[in-house]
Amino acid sequence: MTLEMLIVLGVIVLAVVLFASEKLPVDLTAIIVMAILLLTGIVSPKEGLSGFSNTATVTVAAMFILSGDINKSCV
Repeated sequence: MTLEMLIVLGVIVLAVVLFASEKLPVDLTAIIVMAILLLTGIVSPKEGLSGFSNTATVTVAAMFILSGDINKSCV
């Protein structure tokens, strides 16, 4: 196994443990996983950030913002 394969395997194990235990919020865990992959060079910055150009990602982010504002205004 190459070093890159071991890093990816370790990141996957870390992600599964953090997602299952919920010691950190799920969104923070996802950002940490992406940051590790970007910092180690496994994923290029263009590949790592390309998901943010997807309209579905932008729509979900907008829905989180709207639901947070609605939640604040109703309480």
